[in-house]
Amino acid sequence: MRLTHLTTYTAAACAVVAPLVIWAPASHASTNATGSAFGVSATGPVAIPPTPFVPPTSSSRPVRKSLAEVPANPLVRASVLSAAAWAGHGRASVADLKLARAGLTADLITAKCENGNGVSHLTKVVLNGRTLAVRPRPNSAVVVQLDKIGTATVTLNKQVRNPDGGLTVTAVEVSLPLGAGQTETVSIASVTCGRATSGEPTPPDGRNPSASPAPTASTPGAAPGVAPAPTPVPGDLPVTG
Repeated sequence: MRLTHLTTYTAAACAVVAPLVIWAPASHASTNATGSAFGVSATGPVAIPPTPFVPPTSSSRPVRKSLAEVPANPLVRASVLSAAAWAGHGRASVADLKLARAGLTADLITAKCENGNGVSHLTKVVLNGRTLAVRPRPNSAVVVQLDKIGTATVTLNKQVRNPDGGLTVTAVEVSLPLGAGQTETVSIASVTCGRATSGEPTPPDGRNPSASPAPTASTPGAAPGVAPAPTPVPGDLPVTG
């Protein structure tokens, strides 16, 4: 059953990255746009480096990294982590995630960024019994009261405009108070992409990937400016375990 479970998520995670391989620009791509991606990271008393991590690249072809599961740690568990990046593009996905301290579980979390525009997708993501939106608005936040810990903030589809004009999209970011002034921050499915400025060919469907995409259910209507501070949504979601 475990093998079947992971096989299902492997197929779903690969689907996030694979379809865009045909979009990968050839030798005509702009060289001043980069992309990067990682699956999970954590800062605080429990430190997890970006895993798996594709550092900034301007390659015209996707650079990919993947892991079967997060290395052993006392904070987060996840299976089938994937990251891919190339010039002006980034993709990341994390499946079968559990962050017990925040009461957070997820079947699949993905983020993608393309030429300065980004979006996140949450499949069966549950925060202490509450199912979160599949396509959350940029910088949506939920405030959670944790028993014996305090107030935690979960930011969904976090989008930050970088000084160089690029965009960083983090599908889920969790900030946990640990007492004594300490905070643990966990980032799940994070990608960064620059905005291509020239030389990018039109993909097979005839759409110009450098142009701002038309609004759809899964794509923002336009690239956000400097991301505002998340607007907390009060919620009474005590964590019992």
